[in-house]
Amino acid sequence: MRALEPRYVSPADWDALAVQFRDVIHEQTECFNALRWQPSQLERIAFFRDDVLVSGAVVLLVHFPFMNTGVAVIKWGPLWRRRGAAVDRSILGETILALKTIYAEERSFFLSFFPRADAEVSEIEEQALREAGFDQGEDLDSPERYFVNVGISLDEIRSSLSQKWRYNLRKAEKRGLSARIVEGHAGAREFMSLYQEMMDRKNFHDTSAIDTLEELMVANEAALRPLVVFIDDACGEPVASAVVDVAGERAVYLYGATRGKALPMNAGYMMHWEIVRRLQADPNNRWYDLGGADADSRLHQFKRGFVGKAGVISTTPSYYHFANKTHIRFLGKLLYFARRMKGRILRRLHEVMGGKKN
Repeated sequence: MRALEPRYVSPADWDALAVQFRDVIHEQTECFNALRWQPSQLERIAFFRDDVLVSGAVVLLVHFPFMNTGVAVIKWGPLWRRRGAAVDRSILGETILALKTIYAEERSFFLSFFPRADAEVSEIEEQALREAGFDQGEDLDSPERYFVNVGISLDEIRSSLSQKWRYNLRKAEKRGLSARIVEGHAGAREFMSLYQEMMDRKNFHDTSAIDTLEELMVANEAALRPLVVFIDDACGEPVASAVVDVAGERAVYLYGATRGKALPMNAGYMMHWEIVRRLQADPNNRWYDLGGADADSRLHQFKRGFVGKAGVISTTPSYYHFANKTHIRFLGKLLYFARRMKGRILRRLHEVMGGKKN
């Protein structure tokens, strides 16, 4: 079998390539990354065999000061499962080794993979990284991830829900709530209005990529445009909304916004059920990824009940790193340590300042 042939891809061509994969997600697209990083920090590399596309990745480069190297990050990649093709684990292993050769061995980068949180393939990707010689790095603070199985019938999904979740959903359905989808700039702007109102009410510390939403809503590749769902009360006023990445087979809950009266109306139950209803109708969707939650929180109880008997609660993998030079390994680990400490300090400052404000 011939070795993989690497080809660097232009920004204009990458997204049309990325949507050919079942495992595409916004962190592996140009329309998302171009809004967050400088052009010089991004590379897009695809791998071919006999002129047939088999895999690829967006690579973020963070250079060390005064050095022609640094950290190369592949977040929730590589893309290696083509739509309509049988899953071939050997492609994943070959792709990881090829990326290791190019970035860590030939260009002396500290190469980091953030393996995807996935109900089915996380363990496969972690095993491939270990077999390629990568070291397991730091864990996430709240690694649990919640997946609703949308590859079964709606009746099966509903039966899978916890008894309390079904009860609250029935209550929401009796309150005259209605759902609607808003596309394009209009969807982004209406969502942001509700989101800003919620942030002001909760004194919320936002570190997300929410500022990319409006551009994503008009991405050139229609498959990469998020789904924006609104739940209106009986008077037609929006009380809850959600933004969902529906690019790949794993739809991901990105952002949510509610008004104060949403909670007593059980609007969140109605909103997530509407999302599941739409995802289940599309055979390309397999899972609805609800994200994480602190183990002892009310949000954990909500998500666990929604996952139900048919879904999965899995652990987000640790980061994985490789460097072929000792000083590069030291600098790379130092950068990650500084990044982690900065995040903790900023969160603590926000807690302190929020307490003073209240």
